[in-house]
Amino acid sequence: MRLAALIGAAAIGLVAAGCGTSSSKSVTTVVTVKQAAGAPASTAPRGQSTADVVARVLRGVVNVKTVGRNGSKGEASGVVIDRRGVILTNNHVVRGARTLTVSFNDGRHTHAVKATVLGTAAQRDLAIIRVALSDLVPVPLGHSSTLRLGDSVLAIGFPLDLGGGPTVTQGIVSGLDRTVHADNGPDLQGLLQTDAAINPGNSGGALVDAGGRLIGINTIAATQAENIGFAIAIDGARSVIDEILGKPAGRQAWIGVTFATVGSAAAAVQLGLQPDTRGAAVVAVFAGSPAAKAGLREGDVVVSSGGAPVRSSGAMAKALAARKPGDALVLDVVDQSGPRRATVTVGKRPASLGG
Repeated sequence: MRLAALIGAAAIGLVAAGCGTSSSKSVTTVVTVKQAAGAPASTAPRGQSTADVVARVLRGVVNVKTVGRNGSKGEASGVVIDRRGVILTNNHVVRGARTLTVSFNDGRHTHAVKATVLGTAAQRDLAIIRVALSDLVPVPLGHSSTLRLGDSVLAIGFPLDLGGGPTVTQGIVSGLDRTVHADNGPDLQGLLQTDAAINPGNSGGALVDAGGRLIGINTIAATQAENIGFAIAIDGARSVIDEILGKPAGRQAWIGVTFATVGSAAAAVQLGLQPDTRGAAVVAVFAGSPAAKAGLREGDVVVSSGGAPVRSSGAMAKALAARKPGDALVLDVVDQSGPRRATVTVGKRPASLGG
């Protein structure tokens, strides 16, 4: 069963929120709580209660309000990822917005602050906005790849325009690597599924693990089923964050790919490749990008660039950083059908990635 039928109303909510419609049509934020390395993700660090984790995370979860070009209003959420005013949210939250304002929970910034859009990635439903503050409290980034089914999660956001501060819900990781076919938005892949309550107004909020680390950005809730919500996994969002924040649009060498490291036999086998395959896996290709024009596809693994071995996503990022727009980048790629070579003409990163 395609999820388009399951989440039809939620997809409508996504588009409505992006257009700045009323908060009754935005989507709820989930916050998952993860634990420190070496301890089970389903439990909080020793001596720390769930309330302690929530109190710490709350300072970095913000309320985002929009006014659309047609005057309609919307309400959603966002997550502070850098103390210098950088906030991560959904693309559908800011799409079509004429003005954005952000309200905080840190007890210091008591007035709403105007925000501007730094960049968006429509195909990943991600956006980065900025406010003119330099003393915010970010939510530390976790690793969604370490999550297991059943790990405990929390959801924190601003659903239903209730007023009086954020709402917290609790649940578990119900599913991994989900693909959601939204009727009124892009198909989203690699999503986390949770039964923590997701309601209108939480789009763009934090999904955190038991240690209070950000593992996802909430994006869609199913309205024709109970306790089914989805968040964008933070591991897939990292390269989008790096691209938008790395250099100003139009000056950064860009091919339009989100990469992840294939660093183990298990990861290689999961992709249908030989166990000894190592490289940078293509997680997403932005529509119309240089990589898309060169024929790169999701599931490809780049094993060399310009003849030099590529063993990780970081190595691929370094190889690209050494290039400039207009250069021809020769990549050796493998997938389930075997090896091939692709030549990508490096472009300039646009302000809006993928739409």
